[in-house]
Amino acid sequence: MNTSYTNKTILLILTFGLLACESGHKEAKFFELQYKGKNLSLPIDESTSNLSDGLTYFAQGNLLFSLNWIENGFQIYDLDEKRKIADVTFDYEGPNGVLDVMGIFVQSLDSIFLFNQLESQVTLIDSSGKIKSKIKYQTPEKYSPAFVHNAYFNSPPLLQGNKLTVKTHYYGPLQNMTQEELLKKELVYEIDLETGITSFLDFKFPIDYMLGGLKLFEASIAHGASKHVYSLFGDHRLFYVSEFGDSLKWKDGKSNFVPQTLPLFPLQGDGLDFRKYSYYSPHYESLVYDPYREVFIRFVFHSFEQDESVPVSDMRNHSGPFSIQIFDIELNLKSETAFEANHYHPFDYFITKEGIYLSINHPLNPQNKEDQMTFELLEFIPIKE
Repeated sequence: MNTSYTNKTILLILTFGLLACESGHKEAKFFELQYKGKNLSLPIDESTSNLSDGLTYFAQGNLLFSLNWIENGFQIYDLDEKRKIADVTFDYEGPNGVLDVMGIFVQSLDSIFLFNQLESQVTLIDSSGKIKSKIKYQTPEKYSPAFVHNAYFNSPPLLQGNKLTVKTHYYGPLQNMTQEELLKKELVYEIDLETGITSFLDFKFPIDYMLGGLKLFEASIAHGASKHVYSLFGDHRLFYVSEFGDSLKWKDGKSNFVPQTLPLFPLQGDGLDFRKYSYYSPHYESLVYDPYREVFIRFVFHSFEQDESVPVSDMRNHSGPFSIQIFDIELNLKSETAFEANHYHPFDYFITKEGIYLSINHPLNPQNKEDQMTFELLEFIPIKE
């Protein structure tokens, strides 16, 4: 069943890369991403869309977690057996309630964190759905609860001991924001899971993001290679620190498929104009760290004019052409590959040792089958730089 996404929106990935390792030091190796005919198909039932509300891969057991917002829960698929092995749903309220399940973070099969959209609560469960604890925390004034979304500007939490670092949004009218005000806004805060106390980590916007005009503030945050890195909707650069609180640094990462000057927020437009700007204007979206190849991967969306007959609620599903950038551990841009519209659904993906599994359930792909989630494996093939 191919249902459209709700207004929570969505994400996904694919890649090239760079690997390394020889006698005590790492020597960079470069790869091209190729589809060599291997597919993965997972059968789904009538309560499940073939477009996931967010995918999370768990290497131990070769398991795939897929969020299902309509059912307020998730499913677990055994990728070796290519079948669903668990279907976990929750009440919204009451002793077995977890509020709305927007995002998931799988630390282990005994420690799975559920995040909701509106309340300052993290629910800790195991893979059977048993609630182990409900952790209330203090949301900083004028900031959102933890924003953990597995299919939209991916920004997975970082767990270190009893401290959980999560992405947040500043609550305030976008149209009235100035660069001076934006510079003071935080991108993450840390939750003490024992006390519920939250602390900012001085991880802020760059000093010049809005110098050319107003742009969407959305960021994607990745942790890896001894760095905390983020990418912004309307900026070519990657921003990073080695430790929270360090001075912000950046590396240029301009895509070959977007203009030097990116579009600005449509101040004079309506809701439809804003959606077109968010979905179809050239921009950068998810940034992800691939631990198997030790590279950072970023999705780039190209300018696109969609058929006006596509319903507003389904616009994001009908995404256009995109490309994948690959950065080494020093955030140097090493490769970029473009993909045409209407084949891949670039918000449903997961990364394994084999490569990147990318959904082909784009609504306009003739190979799209409504009774299964289907992925093509993009393998890393060594090439000379």
